[in-house]
Amino acid sequence: MAQYAPGDEVKVQMPRGKNKRGVGGINVMYATSQEAKFDGAVGTVTQINPRGPLGIPLYLVDFTKHENKVAIPWQGQWFREEWIVSTERREPVIQPADHGAVSGYARTSVPGESS
Repeated sequence: MAQYAPGDEVKVQMPRGKNKRGVGGINVMYATSQEAKFDGAVGTVTQINPRGPLGIPLYLVDFTKHENKVAIPWQGQWFREEWIVSTERREPVIQPADHGAVSGYARTSVPGESS
C-alpha cells in the first residue's frame, strides 16, 4: 500500500552512514547515485509507479515549485519510498475503545466467568 499520494509534499532523505574517516553523511553505497544529488530537497509527488523495476514502487517527485537550498540538477526524479519522508506532520488516528459489546458477546457460557 502506498504511503504517499500525488500532491503530497516530501523531502528527499537518502540512507545515512559514515565514511572511512568516520564523517557522517550519505551512505557510501548511495553517494554516487543520481538520487544523492537531491538529498535534502523538498518537492511534490506527481506520479506513482507501483510496479517499478524489480517490483519496487517508485514516486516521481517534482521540485519546480519549491525553493531548495541544494542545487537541483533537473526538475524531477523517481525515488523509492524509503528515500523520501513527508514534510507534513500527521496526527495519529486513535480510535476510542468500544466498551459496549453487543448483547450476548461479552459473556461466557459458564456462569460467573464473564470478562
